[in-house]
Amino acid sequence: MPENGVPPSPEGSPLSEKKLVSWKEIAAHLGREVRTVQRWEKTEALPVHRHEHQKKSTVYAYASELDEWIRKRQPVDDPEADAAFAREQELSGTDSPIDSGDPPDVLPVPVDPVRIDPTPDPVKPPPLLRVWRRAVVSVSALAILSAASFAIYHWTQPENSADEKVRIVVLPFNYTSGDAKPDYITVGLADVIRTKLGQLDPPHLGVIAATSSKIVANQAIPEIGRLLNVKYVLEGNVQRAGDKVIIDVQLIQVSDQTHLWSESFPRELSDVLQVESDVSAAIARQILVTLPALSVPPPASTGPATVHAATPEIANSRHAYLQGKFAWGSRGDLRSSIMFFQQAIHDDPKFADAYAGLAAATAILGQVPNDGMPPSDAKPRAKEAAQQALQINPKLAEAHAVLGNVAMSYDWDLATAEKNLRRAIELAPNEPTPHEWYCHLLIVEGHNSEALAEARRALDLDPVNPLFHDVVAETYYFGRSYDAAIDEAQQVVKLHPGDLYALFWLGSAYTQKKMYAQAVETFQRARQFTSDAPVMLMAYGYAQGLAGNAGEARAALQKLQQLAGTRFVPSLYPAAIHVALGETDEAFRLLDLAYQEKVDRLVYLNVDPMADPIRSDPRFAQLMAKIGFH
Repeated sequence: MPENGVPPSPEGSPLSEKKLVSWKEIAAHLGREVRTVQRWEKTEALPVHRHEHQKKSTVYAYASELDEWIRKRQPVDDPEADAAFAREQELSGTDSPIDSGDPPDVLPVPVDPVRIDPTPDPVKPPPLLRVWRRAVVSVSALAILSAASFAIYHWTQPENSADEKVRIVVLPFNYTSGDAKPDYITVGLADVIRTKLGQLDPPHLGVIAATSSKIVANQAIPEIGRLLNVKYVLEGNVQRAGDKVIIDVQLIQVSDQTHLWSESFPRELSDVLQVESDVSAAIARQILVTLPALSVPPPASTGPATVHAATPEIANSRHAYLQGKFAWGSRGDLRSSIMFFQQAIHDDPKFADAYAGLAAATAILGQVPNDGMPPSDAKPRAKEAAQQALQINPKLAEAHAVLGNVAMSYDWDLATAEKNLRRAIELAPNEPTPHEWYCHLLIVEGHNSEALAEARRALDLDPVNPLFHDVVAETYYFGRSYDAAIDEAQQVVKLHPGDLYALFWLGSAYTQKKMYAQAVETFQRARQFTSDAPVMLMAYGYAQGLAGNAGEARAALQKLQQLAGTRFVPSLYPAAIHVALGETDEAFRLLDLAYQEKVDRLVYLNVDPMADPIRSDPRFAQLMAKIGFH
């Protein structure tokens, strides 16, 4: 081992073997649902071992065997096969290990891709890279949390939590019928109710975001109140009978678990738009009557602006839209969500929400660290979809937020970005994502204390979502508070060992503190989790270069070059490694290519510590001037 203590490579100095001791740990490691990995054991020879005892068994697996298997097999996700497998197991009563998880959410079959314009990147990335897709927030991974883990999250409850607000959480609705579970409908209904309540009286009513709501859904009411700092819990059941649906809703006061009110809504399921509009509006009216702290009347129209008379096409469009939201929010699958949103638009070209969903998913797919599409393809498409959404509904916050994202990360127009992001926050102050993106803008502008406050606001709205804890760590990193970044990221990694954003900012803070051994070990883990995602290869090579291990840095460069033959790899990545190696001419050549590619992270270079080795070079100032920093 070199004197600096940095291991030479994952191949030359492997990490100690990791043993996964339950289906949930195996599923979390692979970034999949429990039923998916259970099916893979039966149909794809997934290397799972068993301890047999009495009439039951517990499972275990080795991380290295799983990683090697998935590299060779590259198994295809098949939600329909997962559902069929789950039903077969339930009917037969076979293979019921002690730790078997709940049946997964079932994603309906995507629409026919022939009807949709294909994305320009036909190469499917390795399956584990889906963990990066918004998905670090994927509910399948989050389900591994235990009640004890929740308590640890309180260490970072936002300091500026708005105690004067009445805070409420809308739990995921339970589907109580015996047929196949239409999660995308129940999830969509809860989302619309959250949106409606979030518009009522933002200064006095805080509504917890969907991810945190789902994480705590199985906890007792007092525990939910403690974890999320809420006074009220709204929960409900959905029962389907033929073409009808009955929605039962109740509002619970956390302090004494009193049921303040309950109501039942029988509706025709065929008109999903109207069902969601009617139920959410009725609940909003009842909330205003029940909670005395709310004195401001609701907006003239708090219902979805795109509700109109249902036709078969419109009904199909709404179902496709809900499937798109479900694919993104519950599985972190941006590509599937894009297909569903496009189908929704095809069936109803006046559906503003579908355009906004398409815009957001496309924008995120085309930026670091997803790199699923070149920015020059993704960002203009996202901007066009957002503009179409606003032509139909000028008050759609999600579309304004996407325009802010594109203005900052692609057009490098910070003034326009701020205008759109502030408008999104004004329209939907209880939505965490506009706060997150505004935090990034403030980072780029060098306003780190304000950025940290905005990150805390996002976290206040989604308290147990690791994504927003990651954003806090990121903000500390760019503010050069490396110890705080390390502490924040370490706490997330303790609860979510596979949270790649947390690993990235943890390793990056180690690198800047010249703790190269810890940085390389962290990035080695991330490389294993992602089967060498380009962004992790970059970070690993950069750390090795600064540590003086030129051979390992060049090996990372070579792997990036190989990957670039099959998928989009931003020129910014090899440029960073050349910076670490002191090869400034090649670094600036690649940075110029990254400028032509319009890579979104270029706008961060003005404040990114990774650029410090070249900051005094006149070419750096010239590059920043081209981007818009004078």
